[in-house]
Amino acid sequence: MFETDSDFYPDETVTSLAIEVIDELRMKMLECLLVVQTLPDAADLNFTDLANDILAAHRSTLETYQAASIVHQGAELDERWGNGLSRPKAIFARHNAAVRRGATKVTPAPALCDRLERHLYQLPRPDRTQTVAGQRPKCSALVKSTGEDCTNSAIYLGSGIFGAHCYSHATPEEREQYRVHHEKNDARQARSHNDLRDLQRAVGEKISAHWISTREHRIQWVNDIMYN
Repeated sequence: MFETDSDFYPDETVTSLAIEVIDELRMKMLECLLVVQTLPDAADLNFTDLANDILAAHRSTLETYQAASIVHQGAELDERWGNGLSRPKAIFARHNAAVRRGATKVTPAPALCDRLERHLYQLPRPDRTQTVAGQRPKCSALVKSTGEDCTNSAIYLGSGIFGAHCYSHATPEEREQYRVHHEKNDARQARSHNDLRDLQRAVGEKISAHWISTREHRIQWVNDIMYN
């Protein structure tokens, strides 16, 4: 019904209430995702399709929140393509078109759900070369065949420290430091991933328990709607 609305809306607005409600929708989808992770322990069913459907809905609520947020902040939008209301992707495209014409770029405001998602799903940054700020030093060795300076980058040994040579010219000690660092880093990332999975499951169990503890109130709520 939203796509076929023929009324024209000259000034698009999003209220503060709508922003909060959409973020709550995101939170509910996240709760459902976390609870679904706990269900295989209690039911011998394949929940993959259900989890994928909820994930798609969760991503849609994220996109909707982001579009609503920039409209709420007064982001300049290019002309609407029709008379109906714009979908989130169209809001992004219209704003980007306005930015290309010189409008100020507006980004979505941080939401409560963003904080929870980062806590539950974001792994710590690995200690790798790509995460080190600044230019990577070059190998200090000479190429035997040409006598020229080696142009390869020096190997990364962890904690912001580089060796004096690339891997080909590295000393046995440097190669051992390189190996130990990478093995420790991979193990730390694996532990972090497992820790996040355990955290997600624990939160899912808490949410499930809360749902069950309030089920009597939900039954009363349904009855109130049906019979009042």
